[in-house]
Amino acid sequence: MATRGEQSPLTTHTVVDADVHLRIPLEDLADYCDEPYRSSIKNPTYTPVNRSGWDRYMGGNITKESLPDAETLNEKVCEGFNVDYPIVNAFPVLASVPESDKAVNMMYAYNDYLVEHYLDHYDHFRGLVSIATQDPEAAAEEIDRMADEDGIVGVYVLNSGAHLPLGNPDFDPVYRAAEDNGLHVAFHASAGAPFARDFPIQDNAIDRFAATHVLAHPWAHMLTLSSLIVNGTFEKFPDLNFTFLEAGVSWVPYMMFRWNKEYGMRRREAPLLERSPEEYIRESCYFASQPIGEPNDPTHLRSIIDLIGTDRLMLATDYPHWDFDHPDALDGHLRRFYEPEDRERVLSGTAGEAFGLDV
Repeated sequence: MATRGEQSPLTTHTVVDADVHLRIPLEDLADYCDEPYRSSIKNPTYTPVNRSGWDRYMGGNITKESLPDAETLNEKVCEGFNVDYPIVNAFPVLASVPESDKAVNMMYAYNDYLVEHYLDHYDHFRGLVSIATQDPEAAAEEIDRMADEDGIVGVYVLNSGAHLPLGNPDFDPVYRAAEDNGLHVAFHASAGAPFARDFPIQDNAIDRFAATHVLAHPWAHMLTLSSLIVNGTFEKFPDLNFTFLEAGVSWVPYMMFRWNKEYGMRRREAPLLERSPEEYIRESCYFASQPIGEPNDPTHLRSIIDLIGTDRLMLATDYPHWDFDHPDALDGHLRRFYEPEDRERVLSGTAGEAFGLDV
């Protein structure tokens, strides 16, 4: 377990952070790739995707965190934020690598790097298997390969830039492998280049990054969740659960209630469903807190969380991204409005249940 700080009310509680990112330098990743991909990636002119060109860091006014190695991650997140179990993902943008074979080889490299440089160093680190959605069969085989690695608790799916909406039956091998191996599936979106492949017309018409950053993650999650519903993914894989990372929670009640309405009128377009969309979402889906909303009236946030349920909500920081949430912010809201047992669920219980953690 991590060494605990002394300042935060979190010091006396078990805390799970559901969304901690690595940024593996391409030159380091290349050493884990086969040829000819290794030489291609080591070329200083190589970039895996077309960059969006946004000024993410406001001309230097927003501080960009350095790439966290395992020691830095442990210091900043575990000791600094009082997090006992960080769930670490490599945050690869594999879904937008145009060459499918290269994306698959990079997938192997990301996962091997994660295990060797992070999970093998700290017993309290947990990790997610990254997959290349370009090749669902190869992705399923990678889940099988990685499932028994110590510390692996789920599958990381970048749902921006995927070639098809992720409920498409082409992805059933991925979900079958995750279910067979008892691994959770975590969807994560991006506001960068991958997002432009999902919504090219809308994204190209936006002339401020703030608008893209507000819309990108919930749009991608809405698309993914809608695809899971209409394709009956929840029915086909009843023992599989899903988490949606980095979109907050305000979009969730809309999706539950709007999908109930739509399904009531057009049931034959989702023929595999046997219950209302809201029931599937409440029973099979979890949601990470970051970025937690900031309504002028804090009781409105409480109303949204009440609609979703504290048993569906898990704490996430999104470290080291510039818009990360310090866990004390969410915890302050929990201590103000919720009973201790609800607070414990959000801090660790929900993630423990979703990812099968012994916390």
